[in-house]
Amino acid sequence: MNSGTHSEITDKFHSSRGSLYIPYFSLGDPNYEDSVKWADAIIKGGADILELGVPFSDPVADGPVIQRAFKRAFANPFSMKNIFEITRRIKDKNLSTPLVYLTYFNPIYHMGIEKFIQSAAEAGISGFIIPDLPFDSQESALVFQIAKEHMVDLIHLITPATEKSRIQKMKKNSSGFIYYVTSFGVTGERKDFSLDLEERIQYVRKEMNLPVCAGFGISTPDQAAKISQFSDGVIIGSSIQRIIEENSENSSSCAQKLEDYCKSIRSSMR
Repeated sequence: MNSGTHSEITDKFHSSRGSLYIPYFSLGDPNYEDSVKWADAIIKGGADILELGVPFSDPVADGPVIQRAFKRAFANPFSMKNIFEITRRIKDKNLSTPLVYLTYFNPIYHMGIEKFIQSAAEAGISGFIIPDLPFDSQESALVFQIAKEHMVDLIHLITPATEKSRIQKMKKNSSGFIYYVTSFGVTGERKDFSLDLEERIQYVRKEMNLPVCAGFGISTPDQAAKISQFSDGVIIGSSIQRIIEENSENSSSCAQKLEDYCKSIRSSMR
């Protein structure tokens, strides 16, 4: 848990000159032991912040690659205790890399908001992204307030369809950074992005006074290079999860492929 005056995520952005590389993978795919290896390889490959997916049975914002990863994770005995223990092991080996949970709200609600946030903070988590939690709900205000007490950020998603009036209202319970969704729909790999992406990201950054990181559909070094020119961070998930899906039977080979892929992305970015 961070003992400074800013969150670990804020400190990471303040100390960085370029755009941050923020990869994602789902915990427990194909098992929890390998999750520690994947995290080490991805961080060695250049991750500035690491997003960890908490498996959930009805992942409405995720495409088929991540849905399949959650299904494989559920083939293992699942408990939040297990998730927190693996998270702590990842953090202990990578103390300077902020960790973020991407989780649906149900596991938080089921465990109890305060207990979940405290346990996550003790496990080394610096932020939450909760795609099915509306920013203007009472629960969102409560999560933000309790998370702030633990120096943990609540990171909200903004899409190309989010109205400007809603963006302005989002200020009061957003911290860390904004996750800007580059495409409509669910996560996955894409070839094209909206033409006004740069303009929208600049608008959101100015309105929110927070770093803006772009995710959903980014998979190649070329895409990462372009988007990093005007975003504060690049978020990549599905293509990393695909490497795990296709190579996890040989964990050392899979770890090497993850590291190599992350290096190719990180070296292409500003």
